[in-house]
Amino acid sequence: MTLIFESDAVKADPAAAATHVLLIGCSEYPSISKTVFGNLAPLTSPRVSVEAMADWFMSGVDAMPAGQGKGPEEAFFNNEAPLGSVVMLASPNASYTTPSGTVVSPLRPSIANIREAYFDWHERLALHANSRGVFYYCGHGVSDGLTQQLVADDFGENKILKFDSVFHLSNTVQGTIRKVTGSLFYFIDACMELSQEIINQVASPQPLFDMDRIGKAKTTEWAILRATTANRLAYAPPGEVAYFTAALLAALRGRCGTDHPSGTGYGVDVTRLRPAVAEFLEFSQSAAAEDRQKLGNTEGEGNWNVPMHVLTNRPSILLELDIEPKGYRAIGQAFMESVAVPRDTRPLSAGPVQFVREHGEWTYGANSTDPTTFPEKLVARQLLTGAAKRKSINVES
Repeated sequence: MTLIFESDAVKADPAAAATHVLLIGCSEYPSISKTVFGNLAPLTSPRVSVEAMADWFMSGVDAMPAGQGKGPEEAFFNNEAPLGSVVMLASPNASYTTPSGTVVSPLRPSIANIREAYFDWHERLALHANSRGVFYYCGHGVSDGLTQQLVADDFGENKILKFDSVFHLSNTVQGTIRKVTGSLFYFIDACMELSQEIINQVASPQPLFDMDRIGKAKTTEWAILRATTANRLAYAPPGEVAYFTAALLAALRGRCGTDHPSGTGYGVDVTRLRPAVAEFLEFSQSAAAEDRQKLGNTEGEGNWNVPMHVLTNRPSILLELDIEPKGYRAIGQAFMESVAVPRDTRPLSAGPVQFVREHGEWTYGANSTDPTTFPEKLVARQLLTGAAKRKSINVES
């Protein structure tokens, strides 16, 4: 495995409550074209996406030199379970420079390396009931119509056991929750496209290692958040961060949360994170797209109210405003205001405008630089509590 960060607290006491992160990005797949998965090919997004996730975790106060860490609205923070370790596996082979300037060379996400890294991650999490475990995977995923299997980077290299590099995610989790006492967060940026090859195998894909699926679970606080629904694809702009990962990071950067039980800050848990990711995923895709990616079902147990991340400030919403008909944009303006905040007016001549405002009661609307063209349109005292929304105001109605 490639341990790119380990805190001093965990070095001194491996059993300390901490957040342990395992990041996997499979892009290269050099042998996949030679296998029975004829419709799969190398990818360009996972390497970029896994580094974006690493940057978010490693830019906070836990991993940066004193005074250089970014705040909770930009990077990871959790005072109940500070960042304890980050492990990264990624392909293609290339160095990664952490936000603090350390250069590391992540190991390839072969099935053997994934197994070893997962086992170590799972052992760390078993040491303290208040620890958090974050597992992130970006790469190929397939489905038998019901469940999801993830494909390691060395798929196709084992000529005897072709599917040895494909592992069953849900069964892996079922074994893990019987060993781990901490809370678990799985983020899976992969397709769930139906695979006849998987369905027709005599031996189904196995979990990452032998684990019991019977017996009492040691944790009932776990969730799997998937990028897409059953039998559907997940998408990414070529060479850029995948849509799901971008939506996840946007949501984590101050766009969701609820009052922390301690009375200080705002906890970002799965209950709040899921709808925020869904809104950003919707926001990032063109309304004209033929096959729009929808967030998959969330699998798990518990109340989903354990904070993975904690904000200092009240969550905010990204509100995009436009006008109809669009021919009025040249003279149109959009604005937002509240009882406590003066009106902020922005021209629409270059297209829709975006405002980021704390959750609360806001008034917004549109007017014209030429008041004789159309009267001001006002949407008064709206309670805005989401993550990202678009509003188009008809100035002729």
